[in-house]
Amino acid sequence: MDVKEPLYLTTDGILKHPNFCGARDIYIDAVLDLYENNLSSMELMLDGGRIMVYGIIMALWGGFREHDVSSYPTIGRLKQAVGWFGVASPRQIDLVVARFAQVGHLQISPASHDLRMRLVQPRSALIEHDRCFIRVHYSALGELFGRDTYALPLAGDLAFLKAMRGAWIATLESMAKQIFIANRPILRFYAASAGMLMLMKLVRLQGRSPGRWLAVDYTAFGRPFGVSRTHVRTLLKAAAADGDIEIDSNGCLRLSSDLIAALDRNIAGRLSLLDRAHSAAMASL
Repeated sequence: MDVKEPLYLTTDGILKHPNFCGARDIYIDAVLDLYENNLSSMELMLDGGRIMVYGIIMALWGGFREHDVSSYPTIGRLKQAVGWFGVASPRQIDLVVARFAQVGHLQISPASHDLRMRLVQPRSALIEHDRCFIRVHYSALGELFGRDTYALPLAGDLAFLKAMRGAWIATLESMAKQIFIANRPILRFYAASAGMLMLMKLVRLQGRSPGRWLAVDYTAFGRPFGVSRTHVRTLLKAAAADGDIEIDSNGCLRLSSDLIAALDRNIAGRLSLLDRAHSAAMASL
């Protein structure tokens, strides 16, 4: 019997929804609520390397089967998957894993059949955080296409989360090619500490004052994300040098329409791949 690709919403289909902007704003507000002024959770979102290590560890956890050695969540598999995105070197991945283990996000233990093989798995607190993080994404999808469709992730169902994360790992190469590498303006913000969160915050601020220039106090703006005034200024100046942000003579700024569109495509692309994983998880359950 042929195995068919699960049906799922495309990135363009999500972007073209008449309420996409409203759902995007709900999504951004929920993400910021999860991370702003929460330094423990910010450990997971400081930069693209940490974001991808966290996400892929959860995907490896979802696909782990004790009887299938090829599914084991090893450091080697983690490095291979993160490598598709070009956001961290093997050495940086080692440092991120060590840091996550130090603060209690991960446990590193030997495989039962081979004590030389080290398995990297999330602790219960990280799994609980992931329920909240994933619920944010399906809340946005539910806002667009009906909450009943996404009842299990919205309820935080653990069996669904594991099945969905296991299915999500099959989307990683598509994510790297379609959402990251092909979306240049976003890469700078993924590379910078708290860059994506700050970009989302700026998009919301500009959305509340359409057409206006934003007066941003770099010190106050960076504080909820645990970054310095110098870091914020350096990031925004670099974006301005490439035309992604305009900065006037008074230091006020305005995001370009291309940068906002790039964030929109990034969000819609990730929602699309999570809808694909949702279809696969529901079929397996």
